[in-house]
Amino acid sequence: MKENDKLCLGTVKLGIPDYGFSSNNIPENFDKLNFLNQVGFLGVNKFDTSSRYGESESVLGKYISQTTNNIFISSKIDGLIANRTDTYKKMLKGVKSSLDNLNLEKLDICYLHQNEIRIISDPFVHNGIRQLKDEGLISKIGVSVYSFDECEYAIKSGVFDYIQIPLNIFDISFYNRFIKNNSSPVRFVARSLLLQGILVNREQILKSISPGIEILSYLVKLDFIAKKNNISTLEMALRFVYSLENIDHYIIGTTSIQNLKLNKQYFQKKLPIDIFKLVYELASQPKSWSNPRTW
Repeated sequence: MKENDKLCLGTVKLGIPDYGFSSNNIPENFDKLNFLNQVGFLGVNKFDTSSRYGESESVLGKYISQTTNNIFISSKIDGLIANRTDTYKKMLKGVKSSLDNLNLEKLDICYLHQNEIRIISDPFVHNGIRQLKDEGLISKIGVSVYSFDECEYAIKSGVFDYIQIPLNIFDISFYNRFIKNNSSPVRFVARSLLLQGILVNREQILKSISPGIEILSYLVKLDFIAKKNNISTLEMALRFVYSLENIDHYIIGTTSIQNLKLNKQYFQKKLPIDIFKLVYELASQPKSWSNPRTW
């Protein structure tokens, strides 16, 4: 698979500019459609969106309506309640709304945006999303998870084709447990490659995150390895995750063409094995702060 096929633009910041820790990089006169045209010009044609992301779907829909590129789109179903007989109707309404916004007839992947076991294991949810697939409104079924229990269930359920997991230089616990030696037909998608931007926006860590001291201490260790090997910590972080095997594609949340160009470059240059081993050991150590939902 070519690097462009492995890189997927996450579009949350097209609808929620202040998401994460890098919002101050977006200019007030930012032209979203022009940005997407430049993304397409770079050959990146995978996009991840959601109705939860403000106007993200609609902006992406405008781009889709005027591009000739072969686009791959994933979006998400939200707002489900467990054990409801009207679940399919709600799912159908949500998917049709997304398709209308996106100017599409079918989603390549439809994720459950909710990760709770009671939702992703609900029989009405299973029946509903399978019916959407049978009716040709979605091609593949996905789920975005945050815990080991959720991921283990999703793999064993036989319902899901794709599982989105967090993967970054801070924490590769999901990778080691489920992906490294994966023999199931499930494909894995990596998100949160820079852990909501804290790697490059450190001034906000102590102000905004309760375990900020532990995070900064870890960053110092990464900085030391990077400096010793004459590369930036950012480059080391991205080349590290791009060196991991068995990942179907990587979601990159950015509104900067320069950042996207760097990601393309880094994808083509796997991390040297000696540096990779050092970082792998650090990233494999358990951490209480690597899930942003606990901040």
